[in-house]
Amino acid sequence: MSKRDPRKVFGETLLELGKENEKVLALSCDSAAGSGMSPFITAFPDRYVECGISEQTGIDVAVGLALVGYKPVISAIAPFITYRCYEQIRNDVGYAKANVVIAGSSSGLQQATLGSSHQAVEDIAVLRAVPNLVILNPGDPYEVDMALRQAVAYNGPVYIRMPRAAVEDNPYPAGEGFEIGKAYVLRKPATITLIATGMMTAQALAAADVLAEKGVEAGVVNVPTLKPIDKETVLAACRASEYVFTVEEHITEGGLGSIVAELMAEEGVTAKLTRFGIPEGASLNGPYFELVDAHGLSGAKIAERVLERIK
Repeated sequence: MSKRDPRKVFGETLLELGKENEKVLALSCDSAAGSGMSPFITAFPDRYVECGISEQTGIDVAVGLALVGYKPVISAIAPFITYRCYEQIRNDVGYAKANVVIAGSSSGLQQATLGSSHQAVEDIAVLRAVPNLVILNPGDPYEVDMALRQAVAYNGPVYIRMPRAAVEDNPYPAGEGFEIGKAYVLRKPATITLIATGMMTAQALAAADVLAEKGVEAGVVNVPTLKPIDKETVLAACRASEYVFTVEEHITEGGLGSIVAELMAEEGVTAKLTRFGIPEGASLNGPYFELVDAHGLSGAKIAERVLERIK
């Protein structure tokens, strides 16, 4: 299986959706090429709006277009399209249930060399509080393709937390495919279960391989939709495990780890929970996969931390 650039996949899918539906529009805030929108813009220059470095304006332009029947897809670098215009997303997108797709380009650590100002590692925590907003965190090219297709088809606001690094597709259970609101058991929950989202799903699978080599069986659950969360699948995995580890490219507060902790507390699940993520206030920068490893989120480092926790 070959690696694919998720931004290229995003652009190809957006172009295909634009050909199928003339109501699909593209907007960007000085990020069109970096978001993968160039093929759409070339094919449909009159259906593209460049909003410049003005994300607040871009969100409200998208809302206005949605109100007159269009399906706008707006993209910009993730921290700028989420934090800078939170008020517009909360009031004009969320409360209004605006039919807008917001794509946060190069989310998590993926603007790795540009430092913490360009790393969106609190976006899930921020946007979970927005009413009516679906949050998708695709972790490979297949999930990017499907997330965009389903977000455009969905009647309501959607945030897609876009990856940047070229990777292979993760496996899916036989007969199953990406759906909004579903989590997927990639390896059967065991005494130890890793619950991961986004690009960290591949790292969780790699960690499970390392653990297997050491005689330790680990389940893996992939959670590409963070809101609404698949309570049934996540809770079943937690109930079947003695140790649960969440793995995310996000601070440990407010993201996947917090979602799982809330579910476990509400339902009285007594498995021991450990959350792996980015430390609050971290400001490391460097090549992406080196940065993942430095934060203890590579497959090898996850396995090492799991073994330390359970010994």
